[in-house]
Amino acid sequence: MSDTDPELDRLQDLLATIPPEWKGMNVVELDGYVAALIVCPHTIPPSEWLPGVWGSDIGFEDLDGTEEAIAAVLEHYSRIGRELAESPEDYAPVVGMDTDSGEVFWQPWIGGFERGMRLRRGAWRQIARSSDREAATALNMMIALSDSCRGRSDLTEEGEAELRGMAPELIPDLVCNLHAWRKSRPEAKPDTGPAA
Repeated sequence: MSDTDPELDRLQDLLATIPPEWKGMNVVELDGYVAALIVCPHTIPPSEWLPGVWGSDIGFEDLDGTEEAIAAVLEHYSRIGRELAESPEDYAPVVGMDTDSGEVFWQPWIGGFERGMRLRRGAWRQIARSSDREAATALNMMIALSDSCRGRSDLTEEGEAELRGMAPELIPDLVCNLHAWRKSRPEAKPDTGPAA
């Protein structure tokens, strides 16, 4: 995560007010989450996905500063959507970084993306079944990264190490490929609820 972006710093500070036991998101997880929402084949209304940011759909409205936090989350969502729509070549996910070693921590971003995917599990099958090989491959790569983070990878040790090493460079391209597929579809209408 950049330490020079005041909007991200402010967003992280607002997310830090979430009680730890709720297992809410930090700014890196949120960035992956909203990326999944934006490229999802179905439009998901904020009333459904916002509570997931706090990790609880009970009581998050009562936290101090909730209105400000909701506004900041929605602005981040809009900013990512605009960037993908207007200049996808500039899209870069928000990731963590060890300032001493320079190691990039992309795993929380993938965790957030997976949480977003879970809101419409069935919808993603449209991409997997489509004739768009780039989009289907991008989806499969996202799933492979998620499986790697969860210790469920079917790859060899060498293959998994290679995939993990390439993840920071892969993720922006994967998101852009999924977004291109989403843009090529007729305008999605909001869903009424989760698909199985």
